[in-house]
Amino acid sequence: MSEVTAIAHPNFALIKYWGKANSGQNIPAMSSISLTIDTLISTTKISKKPEIQETIWILNGEHQPDLGQILPTLDYLSEVGEVGEPCLIKSDNNFPTAAGLASSASGVASIVVAYNRFFDLGLTNKQMTKAAMLGSGSAPRSLLPGIVLLDMENQFDCQTLVEPNQWPLSVIVCITDDQRKTISSRKGMEISRKTSPLYESWLKVNASHIERAKKAINERNLRALGQVSEENCKQMHEVMMASNPSINYMTNKTIDCINAIESIRSSGFDLFH
Repeated sequence: MSEVTAIAHPNFALIKYWGKANSGQNIPAMSSISLTIDTLISTTKISKKPEIQETIWILNGEHQPDLGQILPTLDYLSEVGEVGEPCLIKSDNNFPTAAGLASSASGVASIVVAYNRFFDLGLTNKQMTKAAMLGSGSAPRSLLPGIVLLDMENQFDCQTLVEPNQWPLSVIVCITDDQRKTISSRKGMEISRKTSPLYESWLKVNASHIERAKKAINERNLRALGQVSEENCKQMHEVMMASNPSINYMTNKTIDCINAIESIRSSGFDLFH
């Protein structure tokens, strides 16, 4: 094939992970549950050009000085598939990049899917998960639709818990800031792991949050899912704020959105943030 195009969608974590069990392999320290957002799209095109001597990555129209975050993923794919040929990788997002909308997850996932198809690697689900995780700890969840569990207690098992048509949910995306985060998530997680006094308690609560969320999902109980999701999110931000240096991704507009959602909910609507 002369060119392959693949898409993937970002996922928003309902039960989040924040921290690595192994930073070198980019392995999350805990399990997570997310919702894949089908209206936001990362598109990757992979092609061969005779003049290319090394793999080139173009992100949102800009030539990247190096392969950066996707290099471990490409190295793994090349090793597993015994592929050494350079290629041209063009990735585009239809939403802000590195601004908190999980563009790295969907971007890496689309690259893994495109690379697998382009070189006809025939990767297993486990290999796809491993390849995606090396680029972004959240990326395996973007390989799948619906509500997705990345189970770190079960050999990195990634599975859809509920297909989109089994529990149709609407998501409102409020972009409070389209600029890149001053501290990347990957760097922030290491800061929290090393310095936050709340990090160990954060690790311990994960299993109970996962079980509560799975129960709410099985029962299609949006209110119960919202309660545990908000509790989980609040605890994560407390871990981040207690880090040194303190990490804060929330803006005044974020607080305004939260207040508006809670006001709407108090009038009888089932929604959460």
